[in-house]
This record gives sequence, C-alpha cells and structure tokens, in this order.
Amino acid sequence: MKETYLQNYLVENYILIAMVVGIYFVVFMKSAVDIFIKKRMVINMTLLLILSIAEFYMNYLKEQAMVGLPLIITGITYYSLKPLVMATIINMVKPKNKLIYVPAIVNFLFYCGAFFKNNVFYFGSDGSLELGLVGYTFIVTDWVYWVIFLLILNMEFYKKTDVNPLGVFFCIAWLMTANIMESIGVRAGILNETYAVAFLFYYLVIHVYISQQVNEEKEIKLREQRVSLMLSQIQPHFLYNTLNTITALCRANPKLAEETTIKFSRYLRENMYSMGENDTHPFSQELEYTNIYLDIEKLRFGDRVKVEYDIKSDDFNMPRLTLQPIVENAVKHGICKKLEGGTIKISTEKQGRDHIIIIEDNGIGFEIDKALNDGKPHVGIHNVNERLKSMVKAKMEITSLIGIGTTVKIIIPGERKNVRLESGERREILSIGR
Repeated sequence: MKETYLQNYLVENYILIAMVVGIYFVVFMKSAVDIFIKKRMVINMTLLLILSIAEFYMNYLKEQAMVGLPLIITGITYYSLKPLVMATIINMVKPKNKLIYVPAIVNFLFYCGAFFKNNVFYFGSDGSLELGLVGYTFIVTDWVYWVIFLLILNMEFYKKTDVNPLGVFFCIAWLMTANIMESIGVRAGILNETYAVAFLFYYLVIHVYISQQVNEEKEIKLREQRVSLMLSQIQPHFLYNTLNTITALCRANPKLAEETTIKFSRYLRENMYSMGENDTHPFSQELEYTNIYLDIEKLRFGDRVKVEYDIKSDDFNMPRLTLQPIVENAVKHGICKKLEGGTIKISTEKQGRDHIIIIEDNGIGFEIDKALNDGKPHVGIHNVNERLKSMVKAKMEITSLIGIGTTVKIIIPGERKNVRLESGERREILSIGR
C-alpha cells in the first residue's frame, strides 16, 4: 500500500522533482552568479520539495483518518512552511531586512497551538477527516506577504525608472494566478510547480545577465591591455630612432645635435604625460606631434626630406601616436632609400560624414605580397591599424608601386544616424608595414 502511495507521489510530482534536481545540478556548477543567489535558490527549491512531500503525506493521513502525532507534525510543517516561500522571495529582493520573517513566525506559533488543541481538522459525517476554517489561516499570511512584496517592487521600480516592468508583471501575474487556483482548490500542487519554474527562470536570467557583464568586462579589459601593449611597443620604437638621429648628429654636426636635443626635449616635456593614455585626441595635436618628428628628421637629412600639407579638415579625433608611425615608415623606408630623397604629403578631407587622412610619399615603393610574407612583424603599422579599428572603427588602406611610391589612406567614420548605406564593394585593409 505504501509503495503505491510512493509511486503516486513520484508520478504526481515528477516535474517538480526534475526541476529541483536540475536546480541543484546547475547551482553547484562553477559560474559567475553570486553565492548568495545560489544559496537562496537551493533553500527555495528544497523548501518546495519539503512542501510537496508534506502535502502528499498529510493527504495520505487524512484519507486514512489517522489523527495523531504524525498528522500534527506534518500539518505544522506544511502550514508553517507554505507562506515561507514568499518570505524567501522578498528576502532575495531585500536581503538585509530580517523583519520579513515575523509573519511566518507568527503563523508557525499559531499552527503549533491550533494543532495541539485539535482545532485544525474535524471528522465529517462520513467519517473522513476535513480541514476546518483554522486550517486556511496560512492563506492570510501568504497574502500578507504578497502585499509586502508588491509594495517593495513598487518602490524599487519608482527608484529605477529605466527598468522595464513588463517581464516582472508577467511573472507576478503568473504566480498570483497559480496561488488563487490552489487557494480555491482548482488544482492541488500547481503553486509549488509554478514557484519552481519561476525560480528556475529567475536563475537562468541572472546567470545570462551576469555572464554578459563578465564577458563585457573581460572584453574591455582585454582591449585596454592590447592598446597599452601596442602603445608600449610604438613609444620605444619612436624614442629609439630619435635618439639614434641625435647620436649620428653628435658626430657629424654637434651644433645641430644640440638643436635637435632641445627640440626633442620640448616634445617629451609637452607630451610625455599624454603618451601613455589610451584615448583619442584632436587630429591637430597628432599632426603637431608628427611635425616635431619631421623637424628632427629634416635636421638630420636636410633637403632629402620634404613635407607638403593639404589640410582641408581637422575637426575630428584619432588615437594617439597613429599618424607619426606611418610618417616614420614613409621617411625611413620610402624617401630616404633614394639618394636624392623625396617628398611626403599629408592631406585630409571630409567625404560625407567620413574623415579621410592620406599620407603619400614618392619613395622607392614596395611589393605588397612580398611584404606580407617576409616574416617580419611590422610592429608599427600593424599596431596602428589595430588601434584605429578598435578605438575609432577606422579603416586603413595601403597601396604601393615600385619606383613610384606608397599611399596610406585612413578612413575614420563619423556618426551615422538614420543613414541609408549604399551597396558596393570596399577594398580590404592591409595591416602591413615595410
């Protein structure tokens, strides 16, 4: 007989048991969800499991008309724990408010007295055990918790006006409907299953939300580390080449070396504090930094380094130390490879919402395919390209012809709102140096 009742319990509560076991399994897996939420989920699901067992066992004792200590203990357990589910939900919203358990404690003390005075059940005309009016007192406690819960949610939504209450409203309506259905006896056990589904859904939403936050933080941190690393690679590269220039001038022309040192020290004094920053700055400042570098190179190479400017637009920002490495490439690997030197032209313009920067030189040029497969890291240009893409979503295009020269084109997109993009093809970006 007992085996039959056990089978009936497992059949009737199969879904609830499966969800409880599933929550246990998911909670004990390693995740970014706070330990407080995990503990509350375990407590809540265990509470629902105990309630389902107590309810089923109490019904079994009622059917057998067994009035005694087992019924008293089971009844006190069931009717005392029933409102505690809502108390734990409120505690998840307001974890520091311990007064929330006062109605549950009062409910527990009431049923302890009622059961020991035999005021909960009575025998019907057919000899069956019926639930008296006192047996429904736990419903009052449960709805007291509902009123408290709704008031707390109302205050929370009042404080956080950016929260969309539609999803919360749906869950509350769903739970309240299940509560009413069980209270009027439409379907026994539906509330426990509804609570279990709500807890499971809540945990999954929290898990997804926290995982997204963790991934976003990791992505931001990784991007910052990548930018810092690239800046640290570029800065020593520029400093090393500048010091080499000064060293060469010390032997060839000490007076010129002195002028170059003064110019370079002024550059360091004015810009050293900003070199380690990862943000953007106006193009005019970037051009100023580049001009100092070019002045130093012109002091060394004389008329072999000529510079032309065609600045039609400068009202935009770009990452720090992105123009100078490109110009440095044009000087070192372009025009200075020719005995007579050459000219570097820096021009800007605005096309629609995009800002275009073009760095041209009439140096020796190079073959792009060979440069891509020469086994060299091309740190300067590669890092510039990566920073342009990650910080301002810019594109860099490189074209070069042997004996003609090289052109580097940077396209920095402006803000686009409600703009229809025309279909078409764009050239691929070549992340290479020489």
